[in-house]
Amino acid sequence: MYKLVFSSDDLPAGLDDEARFSAWRDFFANVNGPLEVSRLPDRPFSQRMEAARFDSVRVMRLRGTTDRIWWRSPYGAARRSPDFYLCLNRDRIPMSLAQLGREAEFDTEIAVLGSCTESYTIRAQGYHDFSVVVLPQARLRELVAGVEDLLARPLPSDAALRHLRRYLDILAAPDGIERDRQLIAHVGRTLTDLVALALGAGRDEITCMRGLRAARLHEVIAEIRAGFADPAFSAQSLARKVGVTTRYIQDLLHETGASFTDRVLELRLQRARTMLTDPRHDRLKVSEIAAACGFNEIPHFNRCFRRRFSATPTQFRSEGDVTRGMLHWGWGDIRTIRRG
Repeated sequence: MYKLVFSSDDLPAGLDDEARFSAWRDFFANVNGPLEVSRLPDRPFSQRMEAARFDSVRVMRLRGTTDRIWWRSPYGAARRSPDFYLCLNRDRIPMSLAQLGREAEFDTEIAVLGSCTESYTIRAQGYHDFSVVVLPQARLRELVAGVEDLLARPLPSDAALRHLRRYLDILAAPDGIERDRQLIAHVGRTLTDLVALALGAGRDEITCMRGLRAARLHEVIAEIRAGFADPAFSAQSLARKVGVTTRYIQDLLHETGASFTDRVLELRLQRARTMLTDPRHDRLKVSEIAAACGFNEIPHFNRCFRRRFSATPTQFRSEGDVTRGMLHWGWGDIRTIRRG
């Protein structure tokens, strides 16, 4: 998880309003892509942004005198992520979102959904204070049927939306969550479920989709175990085989705390260690064992093996030979504790 904070109060005191606004505009565009912003002309400029990421879900809170944020496609389209965002006003002064020829006002009782890949304008009518929850489009489409029909339409407050607001307040408190990967993943899933419920998904649908993801995860892990020793094995080939996208596979595995690359490498190294200490493979060279485990390059294999087990493959094999020899000559039940 990352956290970002921008506050115009932290800028050098000698900067005038235009310079302070320019610093904010550059920072905001650098974080969110090629957006345009303007500020209220009749009051001093001030702005604060707090942002955090929970796996594939991002949360931002913005407070200040920026009066308009807009983006026009296809300008900068290559840098736009395929996400939806839910806007929640934290102030009683109404705001509006215009997109796809529609415009929706939202206050503390209304939320509004937007798309990062369509032109939009978010406008405040004074000092603003609002939160944005940004989620992958593919994930919301799984959970909410016809989600595109909800873009730029008022979403009245209900129990899910009220709980989402309270949950965002809880997440804003400093609690050391950035050090707990499992908790970060849980927060991301909870935010996604709450947004989906607020958009009309049923609890049974969410439970069903969780079950489907669990089944797909089981299938993906089984395929990794079956194919890791093939040097040509990749996330792309796995995605084609199971009929999903590479991004979907990476997201599934990310929830477990180990990426595709991490899982494949660990399986290859564990098989290599087993083969190096198995007398049935004594006639094989180290390079042949590496190839049999899926490694194309011996230097890479040696580096990875030593980093994982604190010994080179040759040293590991030698230790295995010594131990087997001692047992052969009747030294009893000798157990050698290997590093790693």
